[in-house]
Order: sequence, then C-alpha cells, then structure tokens
Amino acid sequence: MEEGQRVRTAMRPEPPSTRNGERIAWHAPLLLHDAQGGPLALEAETRDIGLGGVRVTATRALAPGTRVRLAVRLPSGRLFESRGHVAWARTTLHSGLLGSPKGSRDDALFGVAFDGLSTEALLPIARLLVAHQRQKQRVRRIQRLHGLPIFA
Repeated sequence: MEEGQRVRTAMRPEPPSTRNGERIAWHAPLLLHDAQGGPLALEAETRDIGLGGVRVTATRALAPGTRVRLAVRLPSGRLFESRGHVAWARTTLHSGLLGSPKGSRDDALFGVAFDGLSTEALLPIARLLVAHQRQKQRVRRIQRLHGLPIFA
C-alpha cells in the first residue's frame, strides 16, 4: 500500500453510530420475559443503559426482533419496567472449546431497544444520566484544582 493510500485510509471518517443517545456503563441483574411472562434469558445482566435501551450479557443470545418485557432495579432503588425488542445479538466464541460457548453469563451480548416509552417513563434513566454527568464534572473540577491530569 502506498503512503498516500495509507493516509486516506487512516483519515476515513468512522461510520455513524446507530445508538440512540448517551449511555453509561452500568451493571445490574436484569429480568427478561416474553409476552406471556415466561423467562427468556436466565442470569442476564445489564452492561450499559441509556434512553434508547440496554446492552445485556447472558448465557445465550436472543434472536434479533424478539419481543421482550424487561425489569431492572435502578441505583435509586426504583424498579424500571419496559417493553422492547432485541435490536442486535452476538455470541462469544471460546477457542478453548473449539468455538462453542462455555455456558457462563457473558457468553452472549445483545441490545434491547425500548419500545414506545413516554418521556415520563424514561425520567428515571434520564436522572441516572444527569447524575453521571454531574459526577464527571466534579471529578474534572477536583483534578483541575489539584493540577492532576484530566482523563474523564
């Protein structure tokens, strides 16, 4: 590859994200049920959360398009419940087992998009995002005051 082509490749803009807004890293147990109330993914846990949905780890992935009802306890103690659908899914392959999943809770990763929630229903998540932003601002202010490098 010639030098000019390398530079053009390195400067190529990244594809736009399909995420719906800001997300924060957050780990909490998650209950996923089908429309009839039957459990779908045992030992599921959130990895991040935002106004558009949650990223989930579980022992097995759900197929994209699967309709779900989810319930997760927020740091405030409030139980957040929503209907949604699986937007994407990925299964982790473990080379030690010739590519098959190990049956652990992080074998599958998938995203659940919230469906039809009102602004009022999303307020608990919005408050969580605002609290996270305020915490980041406090950390930056303390780092500036003490002459520390700012990474957050």
